[in-house]
Amino acid sequence: MGGYAGNLIYVDLTTGRIEVKPLDMGFARENIGGLGFGAQIFLELIKDKPHFDPLSADNPFILMTGPLTGCGMDATARWTVCSKSPLTGYWGDANVGGHFGARLKLAGYDGIVITGAAQQPVYLSINDQQVELRDASAYWGQDVYTVTDALTKDLRADSPKPGQVLAIGPAGENGVRFANLINKKGHAAGRTGLGAVWGFKKLKAIHVAGTGKLRIAHPAKLKALRSELKAIYAESIYIGSIQSAGTPAHLDVGIITGDIPIKNWQMSDWEDFDALGPASIEEKIHAGGRTCHACTVACKKNAEVKEGPFKIEKGPGPEYETIAAFGAMCLNADIESVAKANEICNRYGMDTISCGSTIAFAIDCFENGLLSSEDTGGIELRWGNAAAIVAMVEKIAKNEGFGAILAEGSAKAAEIIGKGASRYLTTVKGLEAPMHDPRNAHGFGLAYGVSPRGACHEASLVFEVEGGAMYVPELPALADELPEGSEGRAELNVACQDYGMFFSHCAIFCNLGAAPLNATQAVAMLNHVTGFNYTLEEVMKIGRRLWYLKRGLTNLFGARAKDDRLPARLMTPMSEGPTEGSIPDMERMLKAFYKLRGLNEDGLPRESVLREQNLADLADLIYT
Repeated sequence: MGGYAGNLIYVDLTTGRIEVKPLDMGFARENIGGLGFGAQIFLELIKDKPHFDPLSADNPFILMTGPLTGCGMDATARWTVCSKSPLTGYWGDANVGGHFGARLKLAGYDGIVITGAAQQPVYLSINDQQVELRDASAYWGQDVYTVTDALTKDLRADSPKPGQVLAIGPAGENGVRFANLINKKGHAAGRTGLGAVWGFKKLKAIHVAGTGKLRIAHPAKLKALRSELKAIYAESIYIGSIQSAGTPAHLDVGIITGDIPIKNWQMSDWEDFDALGPASIEEKIHAGGRTCHACTVACKKNAEVKEGPFKIEKGPGPEYETIAAFGAMCLNADIESVAKANEICNRYGMDTISCGSTIAFAIDCFENGLLSSEDTGGIELRWGNAAAIVAMVEKIAKNEGFGAILAEGSAKAAEIIGKGASRYLTTVKGLEAPMHDPRNAHGFGLAYGVSPRGACHEASLVFEVEGGAMYVPELPALADELPEGSEGRAELNVACQDYGMFFSHCAIFCNLGAAPLNATQAVAMLNHVTGFNYTLEEVMKIGRRLWYLKRGLTNLFGARAKDDRLPARLMTPMSEGPTEGSIPDMERMLKAFYKLRGLNEDGLPRESVLREQNLADLADLIYT
């Protein structure tokens, strides 16, 4: 079969043992790849000891590519990581692009399974068939940019092709609960805090150099599909917009529809908003473009601030989510300060959504008298105080002063602060909501509520479909025009989850760059690469099982029906603006969703449902 390298690397950090195991092609056929592999392997590893602290040697970390990773088509550079989340205590996963996944495949491996914990800092070196753990003491404490450059230089002579580095920064080492993993300085496996898992395990980085080639089952068919899609991409307004401005292109659209949260979700419009938009970015910080492996969409943008208090060298610029989190959420109209906050997060290795949202929460607390400058170490956390926002980002990264409290994430910080601070939270299951307002599109609200990893706009394809970026005519629930409000959103979410698990998490397509594809084209690409001849019905079935697996793991770790609700901030209607008076009818949507999914009143998948999905081990863990 094509698309797969054919091997998995198993690393036990406690003993230092490394084993390369052949990928079982029956397993591959049944699970496709990505989180389809990762979640199944995770369950197998923890089923005999299912209750453990995320920051312990018992927590496995799994990195998996998909069969499309590195195949040379647009929007197929992505790969996945998963573990138990240090931020939420529930299932954690993250999806990332860049170049690391393709390079891993070219080295001969579909994924890496990491268990145990090292006593001293180590990094994993992969150079085709040579795989070994090496001392990372010299790199420990270095920021992501520095260690990426150093490892690339130090190991350049070992391979005829330059390697790729995946690393944590000091935030992961310091146990920041929303620390992340970063490839090529700006491609982040951002959410759920899995960088802290590496930090506990004393794993600083993985360097991979690969010289092989990926076999394609039907290259002529893939070439023909590439030609077909080229014309579609050329005509796509959506693709044109993100090629031009990157993900910040959504700023101009989002402000019109009321999609962008402002002032910690208290406003849907703001007179200073244009200072953060694409025109301002182009004028003040834009410094060229970047891309992921073999992708012509090239939606990544560089940024540079040449002088002033927020000076940064040329490097990865802020994405839409980052601009909304450190800008609009904090009423901060200084785009240069947002670029600086983004650079600090990239260097130290932190999720910009959780970091920006946690600072906005803290500003709310400060402005309402729950915190004083004495509490915050003299930092005046006021709306729009750009210097204070940037200063607090660094305090969080270093886990020092008041930053050490915010480094726990906003939900835990609210518990520490007390005084009713929880009323300013924007979390679901402990994960800060992304920068898309469910008062604008009610299906987002249900998607946030029932997502296994917490509030997330990419846990399924609801954001892309309800937001109008994707059209999937082969699936009626994703093709029919939606009624206003909350009607039909349960059916929409189920279809977006089943198809999305295949599309975004197993295959793995980029939700941005692959938005023009319909289901026929997506399944055809998978078949041309693998030769497996999947039907749409089959991939939907695989996606459905993965959703139940992820949901069941979060339930196993303690989540219940009460955790499927939205926080008050997201359920407070606006008195004016595009979403005036609108809030999602969560009770109505949840009732319909629970019935469709076969969830009981506690929010658990019924035992019979899990067994029907061939998840008997998970059913046994939850019900016996």
